[in-house]
Amino acid sequence: MTLAINSSRKARDRLDYYYHAITTTIISKQNAVSGLIPASVAVTTHGDYTDAWVRYDFFELEHTVIKLMRGLLFAMMRQAEKVEKFKKTQALEHSLHAKYNTTSGETVVGDFEWGHLQIDATSLFLLAMADMTTSGLHIVFTQDEVDFVQNLVFYIERAYRTPDYGIWERGNKSNHGQPELNSSSIGMALAALRAINGVNLFGARGGPSSVIHVLPDELTRNATTLHSFLPRESNSKEIDGSVLSVIGFPAFAVTDPELIRRSKQEAKEKLEGKYGMKRFLRDGHQTVLEDTSRLHYNLSELKIFENIESEWPLFFTYLVLEGLLTGDREQALEYRRKLDPLIIDSATMQPAASMSGAVSPGGASLTNYSSTSFPDTGPSIPLVAELYYVPAENIEAEKANPHSQVRYPNDNIPLVWALSLYFLGCLIEENLLSPSEIDPLGRRFAASKISTQHIVQVVLLSEDASLQSTLAMYGLETQTMEEVGSGVTILHPKTLAEVYAGLGRNKKLGLSGRPMRPVGVMGTSRFYRIQGQLYAFTPHFMDNEEFYLNSDPDYLMSAFESEINFTAQNWIYPGRPTIVVVLTRSLVGSMHNQFNAFHQVPNQSKRNLFNFFMNLRCGQCGGVRVRLCRLAEAVNTSSIESLDFLINQPDMDWESILLGANRSAARRRRSIHRKLGYDETETQATTPGSSRTPGTKTPRRRNTGFHGKSLISPLDDPAQDGYFEQLASALARLESSGDTEPRFRLKSPENSPVVRKAVAHNESPSRLAEDSNASPAAAAAAAAAGSRGSTIQQPPLTDSPQAADMLSLVLGDPSQFQQAVENLVSSVNLYDQIDLLQYLASCKPLDFFVQEFDATIKELLEEVFVKSMQLQYWAIARQAAGLLHKIVPSLTINITDLVIRQKQVSIGSGPREYLMSMPTGPDALAKMIAEHCNDDVREGPVVQEIIIYLGSFIRTIPHIFDGILRLRTHYIIIALREEISRINGCNEEEAVEHLMQLSPYELKSLLGTILSGPSLSGTAGISQENLHNRPRVINSDENNTNRLTIKAQSAGFSSGNFARVEINGNVMEAPSRGIHVWAIDRGAKVILERASFDTHIATQESHEFKRFIDWLALGTIVVIASKDDFTEHLDEAGISAFESLGSKLIRKVGYRDSYVLIAEKGGPPEDTIEVHKKSDMGPTHVVEKHVELAPEMVDGIGAEGIHSGENHLTSNFPKSNGRWLRRRKNDGAFNRVPRNFFPNTWHILDCSKGLRINKHELPRDPTVLEKTPEEFNFALAVEGFLGYFKDPAERQIAVETLTVVHKLKERNPEMRVMDSMIDLSVIMNTAVEYFWNKWAKEGERYETHKELAHKLFYDLPQQGATESTFAYLSKAALKVLPFEFDYQ
Repeated sequence: MTLAINSSRKARDRLDYYYHAITTTIISKQNAVSGLIPASVAVTTHGDYTDAWVRYDFFELEHTVIKLMRGLLFAMMRQAEKVEKFKKTQALEHSLHAKYNTTSGETVVGDFEWGHLQIDATSLFLLAMADMTTSGLHIVFTQDEVDFVQNLVFYIERAYRTPDYGIWERGNKSNHGQPELNSSSIGMALAALRAINGVNLFGARGGPSSVIHVLPDELTRNATTLHSFLPRESNSKEIDGSVLSVIGFPAFAVTDPELIRRSKQEAKEKLEGKYGMKRFLRDGHQTVLEDTSRLHYNLSELKIFENIESEWPLFFTYLVLEGLLTGDREQALEYRRKLDPLIIDSATMQPAASMSGAVSPGGASLTNYSSTSFPDTGPSIPLVAELYYVPAENIEAEKANPHSQVRYPNDNIPLVWALSLYFLGCLIEENLLSPSEIDPLGRRFAASKISTQHIVQVVLLSEDASLQSTLAMYGLETQTMEEVGSGVTILHPKTLAEVYAGLGRNKKLGLSGRPMRPVGVMGTSRFYRIQGQLYAFTPHFMDNEEFYLNSDPDYLMSAFESEINFTAQNWIYPGRPTIVVVLTRSLVGSMHNQFNAFHQVPNQSKRNLFNFFMNLRCGQCGGVRVRLCRLAEAVNTSSIESLDFLINQPDMDWESILLGANRSAARRRRSIHRKLGYDETETQATTPGSSRTPGTKTPRRRNTGFHGKSLISPLDDPAQDGYFEQLASALARLESSGDTEPRFRLKSPENSPVVRKAVAHNESPSRLAEDSNASPAAAAAAAAAGSRGSTIQQPPLTDSPQAADMLSLVLGDPSQFQQAVENLVSSVNLYDQIDLLQYLASCKPLDFFVQEFDATIKELLEEVFVKSMQLQYWAIARQAAGLLHKIVPSLTINITDLVIRQKQVSIGSGPREYLMSMPTGPDALAKMIAEHCNDDVREGPVVQEIIIYLGSFIRTIPHIFDGILRLRTHYIIIALREEISRINGCNEEEAVEHLMQLSPYELKSLLGTILSGPSLSGTAGISQENLHNRPRVINSDENNTNRLTIKAQSAGFSSGNFARVEINGNVMEAPSRGIHVWAIDRGAKVILERASFDTHIATQESHEFKRFIDWLALGTIVVIASKDDFTEHLDEAGISAFESLGSKLIRKVGYRDSYVLIAEKGGPPEDTIEVHKKSDMGPTHVVEKHVELAPEMVDGIGAEGIHSGENHLTSNFPKSNGRWLRRRKNDGAFNRVPRNFFPNTWHILDCSKGLRINKHELPRDPTVLEKTPEEFNFALAVEGFLGYFKDPAERQIAVETLTVVHKLKERNPEMRVMDSMIDLSVIMNTAVEYFWNKWAKEGERYETHKELAHKLFYDLPQQGATESTFAYLSKAALKVLPFEFDYQ
């Protein structure tokens, strides 16, 4: 009993002591009127600290904190107008101010006189409010204040894409006023959003209207961004001490223990010193070398601060608190010991390290210092300095030997921020406060929670009973809207966005609530309750009204799987996520003709989507557990969110919202009112080329007369700056021929005998040009078109009288406007219609009313756009989307996903190329695409597609981006064109047309193939799981380029239920039940077709399979693997197809058995490999077959770009048949570099005067002086320097040259480059000349055949042999560079 009394008395004494200390140092400075507290009482050369900083005014005693919090709340509410504007613009001038006058709460500096935009400070305020309100304090008293706090949530919810000035109020470390995306800001925003979500600001007595709501998608986006960003702080700061506040107290925002460990370790290794931690590397703040007469640093100035950066004890207090709150007492002890000698005694104003013993507040502490050091009633109070600096006399010694010199505290004593954290740690350490009182929401346990595998529920609804009956006939059970009943109402996702737009709306404050932005899949995966009625919302990603991507069933299937995976990985809410899908005929097609000829791509694609939904019944989707269920069953296990805040919202009328939703649904169900004619036979046409690339089954643009005119020209050569330079030259030739006004001739569709003949014979443009006796100039212009105001020309194809009736048009010239309208009235060809509408749009604004159609040009374009999506005419869809200036809604998110992972994205080319290193808003993106992608109207939509696909890849398979820093859409399009041209053996013009005709999913697959193919940096190939089932190029077998290595394995339903094929390391898995076939062109090493046939469900599928096998050419390699079951309806036709491939076991295969076959169509039956296992015997073993290729089949017919007339010159040269040249082209197009390339380049730059490419230079100063080796901005500078090369392969040789120079220095430490420029172009040319002189025939001079020599050199292996680029570059570098040897 006596011990308890003594212990209680001691605790009261300690509390009295801390109350005295905190009151004296902090609370006494609080303004009696405003409640605000200054950051310090110091006024120094570095600033006036007597203002109230938002981030400093936390961590105070409970009895004063309410006044403090309300003082800050009132100061911010005075700026409600800024909050309202910032929600929409994220502009610097619309941000809340970061500091206020302590007395009045008014702003103290102008909008542009301080780095006000600090997302972390506003987030810290909300985080503190959530903690305090949860612990029982009442901060908010009125509904107006609740609405303002809700708008603060909207203010910070897009932190993941909002560059700000960060915790140090300076943005870029050079302090030039450039905001950056900062991980510390994102992390604090994430913590605040998690904490305040669902908090009732009126406490236990509050109602629905005082609850704060955070949309789950915004929270998840911040979380995924933060985890991708750390441990980096920003582009200019590779690490920052502020990350400690994100991975530990107060945010505890990171849930990955390994990421926490890695971030903390990097901060310790790079920033920690004896007196605290540096804020970041090369931080000149308050060093004696800093010029205090200016706020910014000169570019060459930052390096002088290296190793003498000021050290802040503040960061030790963060580490102490983290250790105490997470139970890591070893860390708490370590940093308490490091912190104690830095504490300044208020009695002597000297650091404790200068006294006989360390200063301690006394009591039982981890350091076991005697309590006599600080008498309980004495005046001595511990103080924490802002920072410790190196005095001028010790600068050189500290630089020579870091951490060796004594440092001194600056004048800002105490720093309220650091002292508050110090006292907080002392109170917890002495058990006067418990961790749960500091962290009532339990954020400190975030990293220790066990991750769970969430089940995603999927509810399938049919739009009507007829479709439901048809789907049921094929085994897919659904419900109709009527069967759902009145218990749950199904609404469009736009309705949910309208609902949330009323959240936080307040007329008195001028606040409009949440901006009308789409709600993501996480938000629509919950049920919502309003006054007892339940509502479900269909997912926004399935809405195809805004862009054409989701009109492609294969792409939609890919997106659906990705969204399910994303939802399962990031779900943190009670209950299961539930995705409600309404199936329509436009989505799955008319089922009675789903099983027409396999070559009808629209039906095949929709059948794939139908099979995907069927496959959900097995309970798995891409490795995620799913549950296909009825809506009533899903409700009981789903997450349900209340929207009852609408009841008390005077500006919200729920009935009106419902009525508007029903009207919109009716409009969506109503078929489009057709004003233009359409005839499938007139639109159907074929583009010349090969069937080796996907897209060849899509209806094509004809290349004759009006029907086939192309409004584009080929993409440019790599050496050209623009995509469409050939257009200008074609027009110039026309003008020089005497025709001063070249025109494009359009012919009426009813008078086109030549056209119909061409279509019937599937002739190419070149052949048609020959048949029509067109001149070379006319043929060059036949497929060309320009931007607005350009001239388009197509001459008559025949001398017949009808040719005189052809219409002449010039884009932007309205003289033929009426004739074009008349042609449009009579046109039934979608290709003609979109071209005519493009002409009309070039002459008049889109809202121009065309009386003949009783519609505007825009409405006519929308009609063509909708038709093209429904009919899957992708070139027309892209052209219409470009004319309508359509933007993918998720474009901004994908840009953000790329740039936060240190990928720079560019749009446009040449002087008009625009580089993005930070997230960009949708309005800015739309303007950028309009300005930089105007050479071809289809370029903008294709660029958007590429960005969308790159974003998808980097989220799901980020390793394929290893070594890539800059993604230049211009060169990616070139790479796609080159790949199509190489595979099909067609010219660039035809390759562009093939590219435009690809479906969205085909384009995504082709991009994935190129991105993941063999690279010089050794990047692994992409898994077919992520690309699904479309034709693709096979990566080369690294061990033998003359061989295809095929592996296959099958497992029936009871044996594992999978079908897997691997071809030269490319893994492909079957997504659905039945027979899965891969047809491989052994010559081009291309998967021509991948098809699946569910012969379990329908006999017609067996007939489809038979027709597919019959269609394949002789010599095609066929790989077949079964999944689940395929025998139920496999009839004699299907069995005969197997036997035609040499099968002998097919008639023995039973229900749900495992089966694999690899054969060559038309090949010897004895070469067929076939394996069968009964259903109770497990999966088949892995079947492997090697297919040898003839030499002429390997990588094309020879080295790329080598003309037959040059063969006599190259017969002696070593060649790789274009394989290495293709690799370098692809790697150059994606700007791929080896591991550690940029830090190695920094060291090369540091020991020379700079780098040079001809006259283009990257100087050492100020590049090295300003930037550190691992700084992202340095990597961007190097990428900009290498961007001088227009040829992607040449760029890769430059990368190899820098790699060779670094290896030479690394292997010879005594070698150093003299103070001169390293000219990469000279080294490269010297290496190529060595190569040419060694192998060229006598008399063949290098200067004469320079271009050929470079092509041959670019096709050499990189290393590993004497005939390699590394060997020749090493020899050239040793000759060219002025190396010196220093043996001292």
